[in-house]
Amino acid sequence: MARLANSMPHVAILLESTYATHTQILRGILRFTQLHTPWTLDVRMGRAGEPTSFDAVKWNVDGVIATRLPPELSALIRRHRTPTIVMNDIGSEVRPIARILCDNAAIARLAADTLTGVGFQNFAFVGERSGIQWSVEREQAFAAEIARRGFPCHVYQADRDDASEDNRNLQEWLLGLPRPTALFAAYDIRARQVLDACHAAGLAVPDDIAILGVDDDEVICETATPALSSIPLSMEDAGFRAAEMLDHVLATRRRPRGTTDIIFTGTRVVARRSTARDAVADALVRRCRVLMEANVGRPFNVTDLVASLGVSRRTLETRFRAATGRSLNTEITEMRIRRAKTMLAKSSMPQAAIATACGFCDASHLNVIFRRHCGAPPSAFRENK
Repeated sequence: MARLANSMPHVAILLESTYATHTQILRGILRFTQLHTPWTLDVRMGRAGEPTSFDAVKWNVDGVIATRLPPELSALIRRHRTPTIVMNDIGSEVRPIARILCDNAAIARLAADTLTGVGFQNFAFVGERSGIQWSVEREQAFAAEIARRGFPCHVYQADRDDASEDNRNLQEWLLGLPRPTALFAAYDIRARQVLDACHAAGLAVPDDIAILGVDDDEVICETATPALSSIPLSMEDAGFRAAEMLDHVLATRRRPRGTTDIIFTGTRVVARRSTARDAVADALVRRCRVLMEANVGRPFNVTDLVASLGVSRRTLETRFRAATGRSLNTEITEMRIRRAKTMLAKSSMPQAAIATACGFCDASHLNVIFRRHCGAPPSAFRENK
């Protein structure tokens, strides 16, 4: 006869909703519970209406996974010896069964490999303003990697006590950098702040300052102009492994003697426009590119660009090829293909609608262009075929 459990484990998940990485941890935890042991979850992410504390008298939490541990919760965990997994080194007064830690050196190495690999020779780093430990580790590791490759690295020193002055100081610092500079930001929120400071200071991205962030928060990266390149982290896998370990402890009721480290990191770069290594000094060519990007969804041609820019066709074509090594028509086609690939991968829109949205004549034209330039039909670029 099978031995039945009296109830599902009750697990508290304390996350910070402002960070995409923490949401990814939750996805990993949910994936584990869907595939393996179901849990009763008490998920708190700082949303409006959520309770701010736990009932100390009716404490019925069997396990905790947290990116933050308020003092009162730490006291309850110690009192009841509740198995707990924490992010980084928070809650040092609690001995966790595991810590979810980031390999910041590997992330910095990937950033350095990427930015030096496309030919940049000037580099900079902007960290999280308060100087939190993971940001400091990324700064030190990135500067060391850049130095190992024979280049200096400019590091922005933020005023930790005066947030209101940060944007103005950042603008002044950015204006003092050599151009072009490849800048690594500690995370996407900071990368977006750097981008805003560049715009305010009249610096072109990526022509003057190329920007790479961390987290690959799609909402932040894709809504930026230009879109921000970023390093996604293996947070969902870390959440899954954390849930797997906690579940084992709850099932066996055996706490490990020490604390296990669950490591996550970044292994690739999602390249977007903010790090495109095709910066040009020619202001006319830069204006031409802005026009192309703003009208990529319309069926414009070189004649339309010439009319808008007020120059001769020969002048525009000559200066564009000299600056980029490509013809105007090639650039227009490649831009439309990039947009179409994104729409094919991220939506279920019919190919005819995608063709129209990308400036192609129709679905047949889209198909011809893809086969000619990509060696495959548009359907090959659907994420869920």
